[in-house]
Amino acid sequence: MPETRTVDPITTAVVHNTLLTAAKEMRETIQRTSFSPIIYEDRDFACGLLDADANTLAEAPGLTAFMGTLSPGIKRSIEERGKDEIEPGDIYCTSIPAFTGSHPADMMLWMPIFHEGRLFGFAASKAHLVDVGAKDPYPTDSTDAFQEGLRIPPVKLYRGGVLDETLAAVIKSNSRAPETIWGDIHSQIACFRTGEQSVQRLLDKYGFETVNDCVQEIYDHAERMARDAIRQMPAGTWSAVDYCDDNGIDRGVPVKVGVAITIDPEAGEVTFDFSESAEQQRGPMNAPIITAISCARMMGKILSAPDSVACEGSFRPIKVIAPLGSIFNAHDSAPTNLYGWPSMTAVETILKALAADFPDRFPAQSGGDLCGCFRYGFDQVTGEMWVEANIEGIGQGASAFADGESAVVHIEEACSRNLPVELEETKDPEIIECYELVTDSGGAGKFRGGLGVRRAYRLLADGRMISTLERCTSPHAGVAGGLPGGRTIGILDSSIYGEGVEFIKTPDQPIAKGDLMTIVTGGGGGYGNPLERDPERVLEDVLEGLVSVEAAHELYGVVFADDGNLDGAGTDALRASRMHV
Repeated sequence: MPETRTVDPITTAVVHNTLLTAAKEMRETIQRTSFSPIIYEDRDFACGLLDADANTLAEAPGLTAFMGTLSPGIKRSIEERGKDEIEPGDIYCTSIPAFTGSHPADMMLWMPIFHEGRLFGFAASKAHLVDVGAKDPYPTDSTDAFQEGLRIPPVKLYRGGVLDETLAAVIKSNSRAPETIWGDIHSQIACFRTGEQSVQRLLDKYGFETVNDCVQEIYDHAERMARDAIRQMPAGTWSAVDYCDDNGIDRGVPVKVGVAITIDPEAGEVTFDFSESAEQQRGPMNAPIITAISCARMMGKILSAPDSVACEGSFRPIKVIAPLGSIFNAHDSAPTNLYGWPSMTAVETILKALAADFPDRFPAQSGGDLCGCFRYGFDQVTGEMWVEANIEGIGQGASAFADGESAVVHIEEACSRNLPVELEETKDPEIIECYELVTDSGGAGKFRGGLGVRRAYRLLADGRMISTLERCTSPHAGVAGGLPGGRTIGILDSSIYGEGVEFIKTPDQPIAKGDLMTIVTGGGGGYGNPLERDPERVLEDVLEGLVSVEAAHELYGVVFADDGNLDGAGTDALRASRMHV
């Protein structure tokens, strides 16, 4: 770490907020200029600023699972390529999972920012491109990395401001939607220009040395906050095991996710150990080590200092263990297209381990999935590809103080959003026939889990589907006597496959005009004994359609009079009888 001088706190605060604002402006630029709804509506991207060593400097609120990957991914890329060849006007890209922490469709780009000939840092982004030439647009049954799309090592897309036309041609010719992905790549590049302009103004105003000293103080302050919080916690190790439904190939065989969290107050450190998780899978439910780092950083930040913005200093006390050859540190040739699903289950496993003893930090488990289901096809007139893969809301777990939120995307997708019905119906050959909360899907408890949703898509043209539904068989557990939330499931009414066919993960298969695809998303777990829930709140839930009359009686022990009002005496008697059972 370079030697720093003392900088006044006001200047440091101005520098910090300017950098954070620059990162947010980068995010707005991507949303305004991107071509694909997956980016400008779903917000399936992240961007931010890194320092000259690729440490996390300023992040825009974005896709949470991506935010923790930019720094370690670009650090590894720089180790591979070296710093000596970095020049003004360069823009690098890579799609190899070992560098991005994702699958090839999540392309990472970065651009150096120089000031008066000195490297200050990088503008960086990672975004999901709708198609990069995999065996199908989103394989759930790939068996090696080479079936999952174009693999670009860390190379210069632009060299000194000049586009590498050969590389550009390779990227576009390996996509089913070349113009869309090329537009989205340049939306990432446009955001770099936005971030660079803000950083240059900041450096012109305060000078390179002063800004760099402020950056080091920002890191050190964040580290002190995190370590001070950890030093107030009890020492020990908390562990839990949970399961993904399967690996996409061995259907119905659960995939173990085991996480141990060790808090060391003396060292001021937290270690996330994934060693008890399953070995690398032959299906695409594998994650590069960068994914495990990102997951640990997110959960460690929540545990240590959730109320401050993240930077490199926030992550210094957070350590990660993931054995090579496991699902959280897969070999480079392993299929990783569903890398995010083990990570989401790891989040749920950490909640399972910590929620009871850290009620001020963690709720019960959520629905646990983004509940995506691709629909795609090719326009018969233009030949162009249409594709959608909505991120659905799930029920969040209840906390020790409040009900879980309903119809909110998974924490790893935080800052993302699902597509408006009007947009889907305008851009794609389908009609949304149903979009509603699922009654009784929230786990019962003193505080109720959030509800999942039901959305039904009627196809207006022949096409194809790929389902990535997960956490359909594992319960969304409650805490301290709270009950599990409802399950996730897909239902297909089809002229090809029959009526009422349930599905979870499903590889690429045809669907026909007139078919109805319904996605039912899971609810969050409850917190505390349901018999301790305020009867008035149960009545309110029933009136709003969140809880049925039957569930109010069976799960919450609430009795209603003939006029629909609460029967207080009957409720007290019923609850007393159940409390003594």
